[in-house]
Amino acid sequence: MKRLIIITLAVLTINLAVNKGFAKAETEEALSANRVYIIKEYNGRIACFEQYASTPFIVTDIKVLDLPPLDRKMLSQGVEVNGAKEMSRALEDFG
Repeated sequence: MKRLIIITLAVLTINLAVNKGFAKAETEEALSANRVYIIKEYNGRIACFEQYASTPFIVTDIKVLDLPPLDRKMLSQGVEVNGAKEMSRALEDFG
């Protein structure tokens, strides 16, 4: 339940970040679907980065060491996802 709340908050944060500074005429879904995000480890936790960013805009409460070895390996290399919905699904899978 705690992870679901954290993931929900992460998605809300993404939606705010995606919409910041853009014209209202463009829909939230269209904007977020065009973005590329990288999910990877940051200070021992799962974090989300905008493509090419060095600082995450979301750091989850999910500890990487608590994950199976294959998931840890994927996160060490970075998992690329397209759009906020795909990122949300990926975070749910890890959490």
